[in-house]
Amino acid sequence: MDAKKKKEIKAMLIKMKEQKLSEIKQNNEDLESVENYKDDAQDFADTATNIYDKELHYDLTEKNKKLLVDIEDALERIDKGNYGKCDSCGGEVSFERLKALPFAKTCMKCLSGKKGKGRK
Repeated sequence: MDAKKKKEIKAMLIKMKEQKLSEIKQNNEDLESVENYKDDAQDFADTATNIYDKELHYDLTEKNKKLLVDIEDALERIDKGNYGKCDSCGGEVSFERLKALPFAKTCMKCLSGKKGKGRK
């Protein structure tokens, strides 16, 4: 992959990282708001809604944290010079795949092979 494409992908990853950090911060603020409201719950429905909201915000935060780890790993691979190499076969991950999923670690061929295993 040429330097121009890597620069484009790196900019995408940095933007994604900023977005995920912002979403995590917002989810934490929303979760805090739900926590503050729990004392005001008047009935079973309010309590159930609070529990649902709390679980939703927690789940969103955890998913964003996992994505953040993947994004930071991709940025590290760019800096080390091994970005865009398939973890399975060592071949090139297509630029189209990396534009769609900039933290992808496997090429489509290997991904398809993994999905196909165990199927009948």
